Amino acid sequence: MKILIADDESYMRMSLKTSLNWEAYGFQVIGDAAHGEDALVKIAELKPDIVLMDIKMPIMDGLQALEKLQGWNDPPKVIMLSSYKEFEYVREGMRLGAVDYIHKPSLNEAGIFDALRRARETIMRERKQTDEIENLRQNAERVKPNMKAVFFKEWSEGAIRHTWEIEDKMKEYDVRLQAPNLVCFAFHIDQFSKVRKRYKQDMEYLLYFSIQNILSEVLRKFDEVEFFQHRQNGFVILKSYSGLRSAQSIYNEQWNLIKTVQNALHKFMNINVSFGISALHLSLLDVPLALKEAEKVLESNFYDKESGVVFYQLEGSGSVPGKKEDLNKHAFEKKVQQIKLEIENEQWERILGSMGQLFEELRQNRQLSKQEMLRIATYLHYAFSRACETEAGLPIDEFPAVEEFFEAETQQQIYELLVQEAEYVQYKKNTNAASQKMNHKIRLVIDYIHEYYDRDLNLEELSHYVGLNHSYLSRLFKEQTGMVLIQYINQYRVNKSLDLLINSTMKTYEIAERVGFKSTDNFYIAFKRQIGFPPNEVRKNPELVRESETM
Repeated sequence: MKILIADDESYMRMSLKTSLNWEAYGFQVIGDAAHGEDALVKIAELKPDIVLMDIKMPIMDGLQALEKLQGWNDPPKVIMLSSYKEFEYVREGMRLGAVDYIHKPSLNEAGIFDALRRARETIMRERKQTDEIENLRQNAERVKPNMKAVFFKEWSEGAIRHTWEIEDKMKEYDVRLQAPNLVCFAFHIDQFSKVRKRYKQDMEYLLYFSIQNILSEVLRKFDEVEFFQHRQNGFVILKSYSGLRSAQSIYNEQWNLIKTVQNALHKFMNINVSFGISALHLSLLDVPLALKEAEKVLESNFYDKESGVVFYQLEGSGSVPGKKEDLNKHAFEKKVQQIKLEIENEQWERILGSMGQLFEELRQNRQLSKQEMLRIATYLHYAFSRACETEAGLPIDEFPAVEEFFEAETQQQIYELLVQEAEYVQYKKNTNAASQKMNHKIRLVIDYIHEYYDRDLNLEELSHYVGLNHSYLSRLFKEQTGMVLIQYINQYRVNKSLDLLINSTMKTYEIAERVGFKSTDNFYIAFKRQIGFPPNEVRKNPELVRESETM
């Protein structure tokens, strides 16, 4: 293992290099550096496996170098060298990715090589995992041309038209399905765009590979069941109930399967899935129809919420739950045009009311597809965008990008994006007017903080209180006050703590709890950042307190 030493004290670098028997422990010192910037250059050039890095160095200290290394591909492991009174620096270093630290005043050969051995074990373990992942990737590539999956795809798309042909293929691929009572379960991953971002672009196959492995395991306890991936975010489970005749028994078994899959994927992958379930079918030739039914009702989840489950119902019993009379598309188009006119005329209160009414009617009716709903959303999105462009100085780069609408998975998410745009345009136009008074809702938030600062305040509670979504409230608060929300809350709490600290006998942890801090550590950090001294020093010498801004 190759070692680089980074320390601003030349005698320390020389002592470490010359006084230890590196080779006897399987290590080799390949270079040294006098500060963090020099260390980064040497790391890029020499490719060490482990770096012994001092925290306090000139030009660039160890923490700054660690932060730079976070963005590197395959950076070396860093062991920090720390002195007395540097615990906060050590903790920050560990947060930035250091694997260990050595206390310089108690430096000795055993301690150094114990830390190096631990780092070496971590490296070897990670390299083994990398090799295993590469093997998995190569295996996944080899099994891509899976003929059984091809058969399921052709079957579900109606490319196989004869029962005898289906039965021959089922026998060839050991397919565990039997007629009658054949059901199709279609499911997709909720918040798919966010889930995909957990994986690097060339590693996304691991998402699907993991789902297939989990399904292979959990479906083993079920008879007459098969599954395959139908599209990028479309998975299909085919299940037959040839031994059951009771509709209630079949229904109970269906729910058992659904919950088994949902629970397993959430437990092992932290993903939620929504299901659409077809009607019962008698013939193997009905699989294409069953898939269409399942996907149709799965799409209706768009009007509800994540992790939804919808069963297809035959005509006469309400084909899609909640479906009303046929949509009057002419009247509907008039309402969309009316909203556009209200945007152009800046009738903000009417806009929000009109959009709320329109989206509620569409939710109740459920006849528009997701694509049709996206067409409406993008139409109104560009209307809001043009409203921005007509007002000098209104940046439209803070708008939700049109891609965000296509990533939305529920009607409610689309509606919230449009409301966000409406409120944003309204706010920007108001602030561009002569009156620059503080936004009323931000005033409400500040008053709320002043009254309830001692509670466990959070963004969700405050945004709900004033009726704004999280991201918009955060941005609006920063624009109006010049501070982020949590910074403002902590500053107010610290100011409230000063009187208790100076004029009471309460213990420090009691004061922290009284003014709303979850932990004494958080209180100490916020207090010192604002006042410049820790609470215990201020209590001993109140004259240290700087004059704070009146909040």
